[in-house]
Amino acid sequence: MAHQPPQLVLIDGSSLAYRAFYALPETIATSKGEATNAILGLAQMLTKLIGENGFRPTVVAWDAGHSGRREQYPGYKATRVSRPDLLKEQWPKLEPLCEAFGHINASLGGFEADDVIATLAERAKAQGRQVTIVTGDRDALQLVDEGVTVLATGRGVTDTKAYDREAVIERYGVPPELIPDLIGLKGDSSDNLPGVPGVGEKTAAALLQEFGSLEEVLAHIDQVKGPKRQENLREHGEIARLCRDLATAQRELPLELETADLPDGIPDPALLRETFRRWELREPLRRLEEALGGEATDAPVEPSGIEPTVKEGTAAAAAKLGKGPLAVAVAVPEAPEGALFADESDVHFAATADGIDVIAGVARSAAEVVEALSRRALVLHDAKALGTVPERIAHDTMIAAHLLDPARRGYPLEELALEAGVTVAGDDPAACDAVRTQALASIQQPKLAEQGLTELFEDVELPAIAVLRQMEQVGIRLDTDKLEEIAVRVRSETADLERQIHEQAGEEFSGGSPQPLGAILFEKLGLTKNRKGKTG
Repeated sequence: MAHQPPQLVLIDGSSLAYRAFYALPETIATSKGEATNAILGLAQMLTKLIGENGFRPTVVAWDAGHSGRREQYPGYKATRVSRPDLLKEQWPKLEPLCEAFGHINASLGGFEADDVIATLAERAKAQGRQVTIVTGDRDALQLVDEGVTVLATGRGVTDTKAYDREAVIERYGVPPELIPDLIGLKGDSSDNLPGVPGVGEKTAAALLQEFGSLEEVLAHIDQVKGPKRQENLREHGEIARLCRDLATAQRELPLELETADLPDGIPDPALLRETFRRWELREPLRRLEEALGGEATDAPVEPSGIEPTVKEGTAAAAAKLGKGPLAVAVAVPEAPEGALFADESDVHFAATADGIDVIAGVARSAAEVVEALSRRALVLHDAKALGTVPERIAHDTMIAAHLLDPARRGYPLEELALEAGVTVAGDDPAACDAVRTQALASIQQPKLAEQGLTELFEDVELPAIAVLRQMEQVGIRLDTDKLEEIAVRVRSETADLERQIHEQAGEEFSGGSPQPLGAILFEKLGLTKNRKGKTG
């Protein structure tokens, strides 16, 4: 039995990059303020593909021209706005991102990504390979064939719909090979292709179903229902042919890339992790780890490889350990059967091989350890969670992580440490956490200084920990009369604004519903809508 070559994945990088950029808020950025919404969105798309399909040879195609289409029709894509500045900033980073995923980037000067994909798909078919095309451009549905599937992106960055031949027919009423004919008749607003006036998608599909092709429609205009439609087809038949030709993918580009020679698509774990860390792509990395069972994260960047040496003692003995701040992690075990508390002798201490002093407490309560260390400055992760806040906090790694990256969704200690290249191995979970805390603090402190955040951290954030804990314990007092006064003022201002809007519109309407507002705007702009909702 002949060896079946692995499935080939072809991705329209330009299409997905634009979709990612517009799907995610422009405010998404790194802790240094670098815009990353397109980078994050594309990473999420690629992660989802790997999570669902595993590693596959993958080519990401990019636009590098218009394939001569603008020379044929100057209006081709003429209505598209220029690339937004924030997307321009991120664009040079997208190809390296794809390389980190183990993908091959491909483009050909003067040609569009669609044509690169069509050419590679034809070559792969000739080799008997299964092909999956990922794009937001519905023109690519013309490439659907036996063994060729299109994953069309939808809303957001991870919503996709798979199209085989039957799905294309079900959705558009015509088979894949007639998609260019369909576009020729109905036009394509995204590419600024006019088509035939008065012919929409359903009418175009019905004409192709009846006559078989655009050429047959134009050859039998006298048999088309409706004199106005006949007139439009006669007058705009050549435009329809031109639109069809412009929408037809070119499948014989002189690409040097050969589908038979592609690598297997397995990324370099170190490069992938380094890239994810560079752009602070924590959520895609987490999902990739889950999907691949750690395959992509076996080689952390510059791991510290700390292994704590654990020795037993009492909570009071911890106060005599070392001279500098102590890194502390406390675990309160479940009481053994028949006992209310664990014995104090169950408190454990850990000292690392490189001399960093830490204490890992397994005690009856966190308060017991905090009280014993009341005279020492402590380094902790989420000091407020201890319940009893220590008097002297030298560093809180969770608070520092929030200052360095306020847009992050969560700050789990092990995740933060792993991203910083800190790996800890040991059988005592509390001891490992204490070591992680100390190592992470030593990494965070110079970063806080570099960004000018040390004073804010030490003078505002750390003292606020005890205040916030006290607020949680005793609550806060609200002046309900003052709140009602504010509410009355806001309602009055809202009513005034609503009256001004109605005066400007010349009539009253529900401002909470977009439909009445939309109708007024159409009227003011001199536009109308027919019964099918089309703008005229």
